[in-house]
Amino acid sequence: MKIFISWSGEKSRQIGEAFRYWLPDVIQSVRPYFTPDDVAKGQRWAADIAENLHSSQFGLFCLTSENLTAPWLLFEAGAVSKDSKNGKVCPLLFGIDSTQLAGPLLQFQATPYSREEVFKFLKAINAETNIPLNEVQLERAFDRCWSELDEKIQEVLASDTQDQAPAPRSVQDMVEETLSIVRALKHSSAQQPDDESVNHWLVYLQSTLDYATDALKISEGAEQAVVLEHLKRMLAYIKLVANLTIPKIKTAKVGANYLNQVSKLINQIEKRINQLEIAFNEDIPF
Repeated sequence: MKIFISWSGEKSRQIGEAFRYWLPDVIQSVRPYFTPDDVAKGQRWAADIAENLHSSQFGLFCLTSENLTAPWLLFEAGAVSKDSKNGKVCPLLFGIDSTQLAGPLLQFQATPYSREEVFKFLKAINAETNIPLNEVQLERAFDRCWSELDEKIQEVLASDTQDQAPAPRSVQDMVEETLSIVRALKHSSAQQPDDESVNHWLVYLQSTLDYATDALKISEGAEQAVVLEHLKRMLAYIKLVANLTIPKIKTAKVGANYLNQVSKLINQIEKRINQLEIAFNEDIPF
């Protein structure tokens, strides 16, 4: 039984690491996948992560106030949920409540961290294993191990650990990262032609919107020709992603809202491109 543990930020990382070592103590057949740093995530969704995402039966997502809009965490949630029958997403909230969730995360049933919720998660995992523990065995194993996990989690939550602010990304980085998402999306849709779940399509689109918005903000303070070219590439990518995702999510409750967001952002990018082109044309000597 493979469990994908997703995190973003230092506190979330420490929480995820605690679960990584604790889960097999309760259910020995569990094999958590946890990458201890963000390096692989920064390497255009490394093949190793991609493979483990698509082969995981469960995804444990460690949500804190610092990572509610973290692009890769959202992307991984969508990838695990690609198949509503086999991919089960379990978002646990640490130090926050469900009213603080927004965007794609609203599609998942997130619950505050507690003994009861963690036990429910373990029961769901146990039920899917090849040789599940009986209820008495599971309760005994859980009771024996719970205090060790909870002490570690409470220690992390009470610490003064601060998530480091990410280094500013260049437009080139964001364009390349968006392209990797587009490629992954096309690959996923090719492998899962019968998948009707909208969750992963929503997070793909949300991630791309976030990147494109960042690129637009950066361009407001720069008028180099290279920025113009990057915006044109970004515009092409967001249109491609929209063409792939909008038909999949149009029946969802948030479908109309996302369509409006896409249209608005495309108009803003096209306007900025037009401004830059005018500025460059005026600077050309005749």
